[in-house]
Amino acid sequence: MAEEKDVKLEFCLGKESQGASNYAEVLKHVGHQIQVVSFPRGVQVLKVAVECVTCNRVLIEYDNPEYEE
Repeated sequence: MAEEKDVKLEFCLGKESQGASNYAEVLKHVGHQIQVVSFPRGVQVLKVAVECVTCNRVLIEYDNPEYEE
């Protein structure tokens, strides 16, 4: 699971953005392995993301609005 590994991912457009926000961008990932992962920090979840495992890219990423440091 990605949350248990030190995985380096290419973040497409930065915080709370959609790296695949249109038809052409999503079409590039048809047939690829896609997964939804969480990034825990202690007992809280820092963020969640939809990733293309095939391309090693984050397609959609959202920070947890309730995350407290």
